[in-house]
Amino acid sequence: MGTKFIEVDESHKGQPGVEEGVKTIEVGGQTITTPIYVQRIDFDDLAPEVTDNLTTVKFAVTVTEEMEDLTGEVDEDGSPMTEIKEIQVPKWLEVDLGPESLKQYEEVMAPFFAAARETEAPTVPAPRKRRKK
Repeated sequence: MGTKFIEVDESHKGQPGVEEGVKTIEVGGQTITTPIYVQRIDFDDLAPEVTDNLTTVKFAVTVTEEMEDLTGEVDEDGSPMTEIKEIQVPKWLEVDLGPESLKQYEEVMAPFFAAARETEAPTVPAPRKRRKK
């Protein structure tokens, strides 16, 4: 999510998106800590000037990763041999979009949405553990 913080004065205390924090400065060898107020501003990840009516879009893309796998063979000292395999795995992403960016996303993705099948949310298998001999 695109997020930025701007310092605001104490009169903004209690308003939505305003958080209290502290500012530490060093002056003449002394450290001074003072309370400050900052306003959190979320913005469109593609058009940072857009800060209203944001929608978080979550999606997955398939990426290639390397995985170490046992070959079923053993080397000279009896240790199991491994090989590196490339596998395809989903990578889950999200992006925050304002109305215009969301419209562009939907237009670009429309043919893919039309051809897609609805599916169950995937379960993530437990990582495979290597056996010790």
